Amino acid sequence: MSMAEDKKETEKIGRCAMCADMCKYSCPTYLAAGRETLSPQKMARLILYDEKGLLEDKKDFLDLMFQSAMCGACSRHCIYDDYDLRKFIHRARVKAFESGVIPEDVRKRVETFRRFGNPNGERKLIARGAGDTGYFISCSSYKDEDLLKATEKMLSKSGLAIRRFGGGDMCCGAPLYYAGDMKGFRQASLKMKAEIEKKRLRRVVIDCPTCVKTMTEMYREIGVELDVEITHSVQFIEGLLKQWKLRFRRNRRVVTLHDPCILSYDLALSSAPREIIATLGFNLKEPVYTKEHTHCCGGAYGAKIGDHRLKDAVTSMRLNELKQTGADIYVTACPTCKAVLSEINMKYITELVAEKIVAKR
Repeated sequence: MSMAEDKKETEKIGRCAMCADMCKYSCPTYLAAGRETLSPQKMARLILYDEKGLLEDKKDFLDLMFQSAMCGACSRHCIYDDYDLRKFIHRARVKAFESGVIPEDVRKRVETFRRFGNPNGERKLIARGAGDTGYFISCSSYKDEDLLKATEKMLSKSGLAIRRFGGGDMCCGAPLYYAGDMKGFRQASLKMKAEIEKKRLRRVVIDCPTCVKTMTEMYREIGVELDVEITHSVQFIEGLLKQWKLRFRRNRRVVTLHDPCILSYDLALSSAPREIIATLGFNLKEPVYTKEHTHCCGGAYGAKIGDHRLKDAVTSMRLNELKQTGADIYVTACPTCKAVLSEINMKYITELVAEKIVAKR
């Protein structure tokens, strides 16, 4: 980074540090814990102090950087168009990782990744089907038998040639990115690029919003470009329904949709799942915090939030918000969100589709 670019970045974090801090009322970690140090402005101020060498307690500062959900709520509600606090928080996490000062839950997750090539442990490789469209089974999807069965049913009914791949040591590398392990992240990104090129894919469909963001945005940050179209599953399903690749039975039950933070804030895909729900005939009942005002589910342990108690507080807050709708069915478009919010029998949107589709004649 040049001196001019560095000065510009310092000006950005300085503006945030001196802001009125109204975005904190959209921040899930601040709302769940009620601690001012978790508000975006206070985090920005501490980052600025650190960059100026004014902090004495580095350990507590670096530990705080792992108490952000990295969801993008503050960026979505920021008055500055060219600013994303997560960039600066991530830079601090890289410092923490290089210094060996990371939360225990994060350390365990990184160690598992280094051993097995994914954050979950040993697993079988998935490789079946043919064609130049691939359906990547993400780490979170791999653990979800109901989602895998629903996906298989939907793909087989569509009549399209789809190559399924995933499992084993295939992962987009996002767990390493959020841990601050940029060397490991680059290795994972190059491995994914090689897998896609080996399969000669032109398009890859993915259930996980974080995978989509990682492979389209974060790869570019480190100079890794994928010459392939990356599509989230809600876009793929919406296309199938519009092209009449699937036929379905309508259902009038009440559904509440939990918008995944990355899907809504970063990928701007809040309308697609609603179009699918409407097409299937369900009645949608929105929670108070929805679409561009959604709240993060808290994520998996040791993932984006390094403090398990804070993660649980964020999850509990979101569960209570969703329960208030009293819906018959709760649905989302992120396999991690589905697992984290399992207390309300959350479904992935593909499961709704699979339950209602019939073979096209």
